[in-house]
Formats: sequence, structure tokens, C-alpha cells
Amino acid sequence: MEVGTALPSIGSIVVFACNLMGDSVCRLPAIEAAKRAYPEGRVAVVADPAGQAVFEGQTFIDEVRLFRRSGDPITQAGAWWQLIVWARRQRPDLVLDLYGSKRTAAATRLIGGRWRAGLHRGWAARCYNLRESASGDSRLQGHMIEIVNRGVAPAGIWAEFVYPPLAISDGDRAAADGLIAEHVRTGSASIVVLNPTARVEAKRWAPERFGRLARRVAAETGVRPLVVTSPDERNLAEAVVRASGKAAVALPLLPLKRLAAVLAHASVLVSGDTGLLHVGTAMGVRSVILAGPNDPALVAYPRLPQVALYHPEACGERQGGPVCARHNTCRTGRCMDAITVEEATAAVLELLRRR
Repeated sequence: MEVGTALPSIGSIVVFACNLMGDSVCRLPAIEAAKRAYPEGRVAVVADPAGQAVFEGQTFIDEVRLFRRSGDPITQAGAWWQLIVWARRQRPDLVLDLYGSKRTAAATRLIGGRWRAGLHRGWAARCYNLRESASGDSRLQGHMIEIVNRGVAPAGIWAEFVYPPLAISDGDRAAADGLIAEHVRTGSASIVVLNPTARVEAKRWAPERFGRLARRVAAETGVRPLVVTSPDERNLAEAVVRASGKAAVALPLLPLKRLAAVLAHASVLVSGDTGLLHVGTAMGVRSVILAGPNDPALVAYPRLPQVALYHPEACGERQGGPVCARHNTCRTGRCMDAITVEEATAAVLELLRRR
């Protein structure tokens, strides 16, 4: 990664990072590196409500400005106008577009930032005056964090491939300790967490398989797996518990920081390529990655023991490179169905042995 020359007199930095939860976690290293490169710069992050908790409490972020990307065209136009007015008032010396859409690329220009860099690679990238020399598919090479880090390099920012942990309060840590004491069997040295949720259907492993996995892990180790979920997919956790014959237990719905504090206790997390996988990695949890339609190289983290289960050959309709072009619309689920309970169990047991 080629890093540009350090920029002079950076007193204000605005960052567009209005991503969902997992992608927001992957923006933290670049934002932290920006603050490290320009310590006098006040960092304001534009965040989606889904990613708000990821940024709040981080010592290298001075302000989090919420921005909702949903709504009818009139509502959206008004929201963009208010955002641009707010951003111009920050008088930014540097604007980093870590969302990378046409609109956010254009916004970097409209808010009057003296220096502008970002992730968009289409025509709107001309709105940036600091650009990465690489082009084309290089933007999809490597882990998502590496892709984002390359986007800020032209601004004189060297960002390390590392997951900063989420900022957890003492209250959330204490609440997580209580949940662990309540739901984990006394004397158990290991904690296995199962995450059946996924916003994209093609990244979802069947709850029946999670249930069978829980039964086998419990039989092999005596560990009672914990099942976590999101508000919109509570039924998945309940289905996993039923399929497990109550070998697993579903945790109550938790705010993100409290859930992250629970994950910090975990020995192994089993999850698809979803936001919670990134949260678990940030909290130092070993993971079994149910990779599904996308290359696990986009999410695997070499500093932690992980096992990625990936069967792209199972789907004759797969299209594209690391990211399957059909993953947002696919309804067949062949690549996820190809992941067996047996290999998932073996992966969990392997990671438990490597503790």
C-alpha cells in the first residue's frame, strides 16, 4: 500500500461511514489511523443508526452525527441538505468518504473539504483530489479492512490491518458477567456462541443445522451453546433452541455493546459473514466462519485462529469474483447448504482444542 505525503494543517476531519454494523467495525482502523496521523484534527463521523454504537465511546472520535439513508425522495433530499450544511460548518480540512457511494463522493466536494479521499471507484471519484493509484478489481482484493485502509492512504494515513475493540462501559461489562453466570454451566471452561442471524438470506445457515450443531457440541464437550440474535430475527434463535432439543439456550435481546461484552467471554463464535462476526473478531473471539456466497478472505483475520467453511463449487450459478454478484438476490442457498453439521462440529472442536 502506497501512502501519500502527510497533509499540512489538518484541524478538522469529517468521515462518511454511514454503513451497517459490520462494515462500520471495518472502518474503525482507518478512522483511528486518521486521528493518529493528524492528532490535532477534530474527527466527526457521519454514521447510520445501525452503526452508531460502533463509533460511540471511541477515544479517537470526537463526534458522531447520525444520518438515515432511508425515506422517500423528498425526505432524503432534505436530510442530505441538512447534512451538507452541518458538514460545511465543521470547516473540514480533510474529508474521508469511507462509505463510497456516488452521493457521498459528491458530498465530499459539496461540503468544501480542502483535501478529499475515499472509496468510490466510478466517475464520482473525480470529486476526490487525493486518489489511490490502483484501479479496477484491486479495490476488492484482501480483507474489507485492507480495502478501506487503501482508500485513506492517499491522504497520508497509514492504517494497520487490525481490529480495534469496541468501547465497552463498566455497566455493560457487569451486565455481561451476570448473563454468563446465569446461562453458562458452573465449571464450564469454554463458551460457544451461535449466531444464526444474517440480513442477507443467502448468508443464512438453516436454524435446524445450528440446532444439530449445538446438540453435537454439547454431547462432545458438555458445553451448552449460547444463541444470540437481532430484534428482527428472534424467531431464528427460538428455532435453533427447539432444534437443539434445548441443548442450547437463547440469550435475551441485547444492545450491541452488551452483546460485544458477552462475546469477549466466548471461546468460539459460529457465524455467517455478518456484522456480528466482525464484532466478535474485534473482541478477540475465535470464529468458525460459515462463508456462504463470498470469499472468506474478505472477512478472515489472520491474527486470530479461525476456520472458514466455504464451498463455492456447490453453486453452478455463482457469478463474479470474491463477492458473488447474486448474493443479495440468491434464494437457492446452495453454498450455505453445502456446509455440513459434521464439518462445523469438527471446526468448533478444533478451535476449542487450540485454546
